Formats: sequence, C-alpha cells, structure tokens
Amino acid sequence: MRLDLFCRRTYDVTGTTVNSHPCQYHSERGQMRIGTSTDDVRRRNLSVVLTLVHRHRLLSRADLTRRTGLSRSTVKALVEELAGAGLVEEVEAGAPSQVGRPSPIVRPQARTLAVAVNPEVDAITIGLVALGGRVLAMKRRPTAGIPSAAETVTVAARAIAGMRRALDPGCSIDAIGVAVPGLVHASDKTVQLAPHLDWHDESIGQMLSAATGLPVFAVNDANAGAIAEHIFGSHLDPDHMIYVNGGASGIGAGFVVAGELLEGAAGYAGELGHTFVGGVGLCHCGRTGCLETEVSQAQISAAGAGTKSIIVERQAQYLGIALGNAINMLNPQLIVLGGFLREIPELAPQTLLDAVARHSLRGPNDMVRIVPASLGAETLMIGAAELAFAPLLSDPAGDHQRIDGDNAVR
Repeated sequence: MRLDLFCRRTYDVTGTTVNSHPCQYHSERGQMRIGTSTDDVRRRNLSVVLTLVHRHRLLSRADLTRRTGLSRSTVKALVEELAGAGLVEEVEAGAPSQVGRPSPIVRPQARTLAVAVNPEVDAITIGLVALGGRVLAMKRRPTAGIPSAAETVTVAARAIAGMRRALDPGCSIDAIGVAVPGLVHASDKTVQLAPHLDWHDESIGQMLSAATGLPVFAVNDANAGAIAEHIFGSHLDPDHMIYVNGGASGIGAGFVVAGELLEGAAGYAGELGHTFVGGVGLCHCGRTGCLETEVSQAQISAAGAGTKSIIVERQAQYLGIALGNAINMLNPQLIVLGGFLREIPELAPQTLLDAVARHSLRGPNDMVRIVPASLGAETLMIGAAELAFAPLLSDPAGDHQRIDGDNAVR
C-alpha cells in the first residue's frame, strides 16, 4: 500500500457515457457503442460527443473522432450542432506538433449551468457549476442552528435567485443537484434519514423544485464526492475507488467498483461512518462504537494547539480500522479522503498506514493507495452538479427546461 499526498493525472482516459436514468451515474470503459437508427443515431452521438467534451474538459476534434469511431465529417457536424446550442465551442489549436493543419480544440461553453446545494449541521453551501465541472461561484451560508429541510429550501432558493440575477446574457440554469449527508432515496429525491440534520422522510427534491421551478436531483454527499473524484479528480486508475467524506454532519463513503457507482438497492450504500471500530462512545444513531463517534470534525476543531496532533493520531487509528475492513471487502486500488479527513494522511501518515495494514489482508493492502481529495472544497459541488447535468448529457437534443437571468423559462 502507498499513501500518495501528491496525486498524478493521466490524460489517457477512455470514453464515458451517462446512463439514461437522471439520478444515476454511469461510466463505460473502452470503445463507445454508437446508435444505429436515424434520429436515435444523431441523438446518441450528440450525447457521446458532449459527454466526452464535458468530462475531459478539452479535446481536439481528432480526439473525438478517434474515441467515438465516427467519421471526421460526422464529428464535425455533431460539434457544430452542439456549438449552435451553446453547449460547446471550438478554438484554434496551438502550434502544430506535426505536419498539417492542427485539429480544432473543442471545450464546454460556460452558458449552461447547474446549481449544487449541500446542507450541513452548521451551514448550507450553494454553488454554480458550468459544464466541464467548473465551479463558477460557491457561497457558504452559516446557519444559527441545524437547518431543517424547509430552511434549506428557503436559503437555497434565495441564493439561486441572486445567482440568476447575476447571470450573463445567454446563460441559463438547467437543474439543481443536492448532496445530503444521509440516506437518500435517489428515484424520488427523498431523504429517508439524515440523522445529524434530524431529517426524516423529507421530500427535498419536490420542495426545492417547487420553490425554484427547476428539476432537482438528490444524492448522498459521499456518493456525490465519489462521482466528482472519479470523473474529474487527478487520480491514476480510479475505477476501483472508495471516496470517504468527512464533514460536520459525519462520515460517509462512496464506492466505485469497475467504474460504476455502487449505490445498493435503494441508494443507501456507503454508511462507513456507522461501521463498528471498537470505541465505547454512544453514536447518535443509538449504537455504540461507530466510526463517527471516534473520528469527527468537532473533536479536531475543539482541540488546542498542544492536543490537536494527539487527537489526529488517535483518529487515524480508528479510521485505519474502518478502511482496513473496507479494503478486505472491496479490494480497491484507490482510497480518496475528502472533507476534514484530507488532513489525516498529511498529519498522521504512518499511524494511518499502520492501522490499515493491521486490519486488512496483505494482498489487497499492497494494491491500494490512500490520497487526499484532489478537488478540495469543490468536490461535493461538482458531484452534485453532475447529477443535475445527467439528463442534458444523456440527450442534448431533448427539450430541457432552462431559466435565464430574467427568470424566463426557455
């Protein structure tokens, strides 16, 4: 096992597509399958090209031809249609590295936007994200107490209204993605349980959609982080990955297995914070010895300068137990630590590695790297926005409701 504090980026990434289900994230490795009947062919090919440009952020037209297997003339026509819709733009390539005219560069336009919302026990964060996973704005709104679902909707709707008024001409908001620290039933955007927020069966998607007039998609915050780091993170070989998010509202994990997000039967998979690590503290869930009772942001924040290192070392040991168990179960190649957990590999690297080694088998332990999240504070914003962009990526030619800076639906 290696603990990498400086992540590397690989540019030899194969194609990806978005599943037709608007709340699911899907990655397809290798050659893309292209449609075979007239209008379906065009729409599917538009989806393939837009998704590639979105997820790679920058591709030449020649790259698109190679990755899709389509002809150059077909790719040219598809790019022109996407550009006409304001989704991508072409720019001239730099100095040619070989004989001949360089292929134009295709990149996402920053005109079609998504909003990301992340409620926590002490604040609500709202972000504005463009295609390509580029965060244009992010506002953290502290709350006087733990925000209810209704307060979250009110705060988010007010912030979104302000974002709309500030939009440049020609820009529009397509949809909203909400990353919630709890059990989220993806199909109906309902939060079944968010224990730290004290939310029970809250229809956050329906409530926020009614307040803003936009489609809303909800997901567990750790799953949002896993999606973001898998697609846009600077990681080598991320197709077998565990993303672990640590926030004010606890700890959760998102599992990527063979390039696919492992959600479970109802989207509840990944509650790593409620795995037993041997502590004696009573968890808010009513059980004893959960990871969240021994590893928490509050403990680190309350520590003085002289005791912080001791607390971090202790938390590294408990985190190592949970990660060791996860390694034994899932055999990942990569573990990404986000939120306040990003500090642990930097402040207590050897303690963490030793604890993981003690609680995992040698074979899978030798294969895994533990790294801090490469997207930093933007991770959850990017992941939540990816859900919001999913219907557009799946069918760019479809009739998608958008709201511009004048609140006009188009």
